[in-house]
Amino acid sequence: MRLLAPAAFLLLSTASALAVQDTPATINGVETVCTGVGSAKDDPRWSAYPVKIVIANTAGENVAAMQIALTANGKPVVQTTCDAPWILFKLPAGHYGVTATMATPPGTSRKADFTTSGSGAQKEVTIAFPAAAPNQ
Repeated sequence: MRLLAPAAFLLLSTASALAVQDTPATINGVETVCTGVGSAKDDPRWSAYPVKIVIANTAGENVAAMQIALTANGKPVVQTTCDAPWILFKLPAGHYGVTATMATPPGTSRKADFTTSGSGAQKEVTIAFPAAAPNQ
């Protein structure tokens, strides 16, 4: 039992999780959802999220399959994988940074900083990857 306790603590203390498409999940205390494909993008629930990160190419076409890392004051808040072009966060007011890293080619990353009031109009942040192929 002693060996299990440190492993369980490590799993519980990490801010990483896999975002399941169209299913809200709480990651490190932040409600998060990966969506934006097909009719799911029209779900009225998504407008209740104060922050929407959009992953696109420079032609404005949606791109998916990203590792997403959200920070607040330089500290990790959420790390997840999203297989859709939008990742939504219910965040309190504050200043944040988000980094998106493409699965292919591996290691290609882009970063954006933003501030949100935590309520009111949804803050949309677009991260563009010049050479990314659009979703099919």
